[in-house]
Amino acid sequence: MKPTIRSIAAAAGVSRGTVDRVINNRPNVSPAVRARVQRIAQEMGYRPAAITSDSTAIRIGVLVPQWEVSYFTEKTRQGIERAARLLAAHEVRLVVEELGSRSTEEYVKRCESLLSQDVRGMVINAPDNVVMQAEVARITAAGVPVTTYNADIPGSDRICFVGQNEIQCGRIAGGLMHMATGGQGSLLIITGNMEFHRRRVDGFCSRLVELGYTADRFEIIECYERYDLTCETVASYLREHASVSGIYMSTESVLGCMHGLSQSRVRRPVHVIANDLTPLNRKMLRSGRLDFVLEQEFSAQVYEAIMLLQELLVHDRRPRNPVKYVHTTVITPEMV
Repeated sequence: MKPTIRSIAAAAGVSRGTVDRVINNRPNVSPAVRARVQRIAQEMGYRPAAITSDSTAIRIGVLVPQWEVSYFTEKTRQGIERAARLLAAHEVRLVVEELGSRSTEEYVKRCESLLSQDVRGMVINAPDNVVMQAEVARITAAGVPVTTYNADIPGSDRICFVGQNEIQCGRIAGGLMHMATGGQGSLLIITGNMEFHRRRVDGFCSRLVELGYTADRFEIIECYERYDLTCETVASYLREHASVSGIYMSTESVLGCMHGLSQSRVRRPVHVIANDLTPLNRKMLRSGRLDFVLEQEFSAQVYEAIMLLQELLVHDRRPRNPVKYVHTTVITPEMV
């Protein structure tokens, strides 16, 4: 009987996903497990037709940023693994680099690492700043096309961005917040880093202005995806500003916001809108502590960005448009 990924997984006592990562030479497998799976696959005579040698495969590099919430990393890995399974038959190999920080310096270092591995294309999620714009220009000048996912660098030479329409997402959140608060009071906008979330915040603020809010009725504070800073900022701001009726969380650290709300000990209702249906946000919706969540198709973004590069590198088909938006869905407590 011909060995399969399923039979190798059963013999090695691991999941099929682990076997898939090993035979496709992807990260996040311990050395001991990798060695065991490789040994068992060899003993069983496994010869996947979809896997090509390094000398013939087209390599696409993928950068995975560091997220505070593991949900985003896991969803990104799912999208990468889905693409890898499909692309193996097309003699395409994915080379994945997972970052340990959000510093621009590490992004540049990891891009150089991918280039040194002879990638023919690169898929990145990176901050929108002049350094990364220059880095994308350097990469493309070397003949390596770049697509971005989830976080865009619109002023760069990237060929396509795949992700949420962040300006529209922010505008939706602004309209929802106006309805939730009845247009009363002032608003606090917590964002992780404007280099990643600028367009979402801009959309939110532009909608508020259209609804008649003046600039003194909302304030933007960057908390850099940090739980501690978010918690402290929310707690102190609510204690010092009695008029706050709503908080827009354009950041990962919703837990910091929830704890900050508790620590502020305010008795008035404060409406909260967040992004992404993480396990925590689902729980907060059920309990009524979140009013709305704006959900995006997270794993689809890196998957589509990879597939667009594959179309270019294998079939010489460029993306028809410079952006490809995924769906945004408004999730209410009743929906979970």
